[in-house]
Amino acid sequence: MQKVPLFLTKKERFLTLFVGLVLLCLSFGYEFYKFKNILAYSIYKDTFRVINTYQKVSKKGKTYTVLKLKNKNLTLNGIYWEPLHVEKFDEVEAIFYTKNLTFKKYLQGFYAPLKSLHVVNRYKKNKFLLYIENQHKSLRAKELYGALFFGLPLSKELREDIAKWGISHLVAISGFHFGIIGAVLFFLLKPIYSFFQDKFFPYRNRGADLAFLVLFLLGIYGYILNFSPSVLRAFVMSVLGYFMFVKHIRVISFSTLFITAFTILILYPKLLFSIAFWFSLSGVFYLFLFLYHFSHISKVMQFVAINFWVFFCMLPIVHFVFDTFSPYQFLSPIISMIFIFFYPLSLMLHVASFGGIFDELILKFLSLHVEIFSIKTTTSFLSIYLLISLFAIRYKSLAYTLPLFFLYVFI
Repeated sequence: MQKVPLFLTKKERFLTLFVGLVLLCLSFGYEFYKFKNILAYSIYKDTFRVINTYQKVSKKGKTYTVLKLKNKNLTLNGIYWEPLHVEKFDEVEAIFYTKNLTFKKYLQGFYAPLKSLHVVNRYKKNKFLLYIENQHKSLRAKELYGALFFGLPLSKELREDIAKWGISHLVAISGFHFGIIGAVLFFLLKPIYSFFQDKFFPYRNRGADLAFLVLFLLGIYGYILNFSPSVLRAFVMSVLGYFMFVKHIRVISFSTLFITAFTILILYPKLLFSIAFWFSLSGVFYLFLFLYHFSHISKVMQFVAINFWVFFCMLPIVHFVFDTFSPYQFLSPIISMIFIFFYPLSLMLHVASFGGIFDELILKFLSLHVEIFSIKTTTSFLSIYLLISLFAIRYKSLAYTLPLFFLYVFI
């Protein structure tokens, strides 16, 4: 049966857009309601989870601590000037002044000097994380695999070592990782399910049932990860994709991408100010654009070309936010292709208690000296580039030129 488009008429498009805008306004209205409740107090006290913590030195030479704090209502960067012993994921009670807090800062996450701070509960690592960490001797390896499998934040030093190779997207758990894990689960579960289906319920839709089972397991995995923002985005996209799949709606289309992004913003309006969200959305857009125009080429060529295509198309966008560049970043598409095989292999090795096999090789790779340059995309160029990207949906000739626009960044 041929897949049907998400929208059949212009009326359906406008009606969906209208309903979406109403729901988005209601969602932001609820956030504003929570914001006003916080402003009702000149001094706000609440319990938070420490997402990350690091020390900085002021211009006067005094050391202070910055803590990224988060709970269901707020995300803030607390500044604390007194000596402090707090570790990542500890539960703390913090007090700060709300005088200069605006709604935009509330949505974005803001910096606030902390009036007081004390630990309520020390973080205890779950047994799954301990099982992974015990297979590694190096702290850097433990931190790396904690990020790869549990979405834990990286230290500044390791984050910079990864960024210089242009592979930060491989470490932060996202839809890319969910896709790999989902494909492996589907491959492993298919023969088992097929055996029982052939005997007891041959009338069932095998693909839909397996997709639901895989989605359920991914949901459990996301729950173990406490649904970090990147994991949450990936899971919501997976749920919407499954719904469209069972309704026989064309999943890979710009309409479904738009609806998915709109739905996520309605559910989590604070993501409007999330750089990671817009990077993720841009990456999927260029992936869809490639498949829209070049799906006729062989699967092997698609696998190779799409990694280079998305990498080069994303460069002007990435360098609008981050100016760090090294020539070794051009190896990123190749590393991404290797990672597709490395990630499930590494996961299986950890399950079998052999997770430390690649530690020496990976740590040597990350510790290699790489010369860093500063490259920045201007606002005017980015605006033109994004406009041309949208026109490339209709005009295939523009799609051919998009990967070449990264050259402007270096001029």
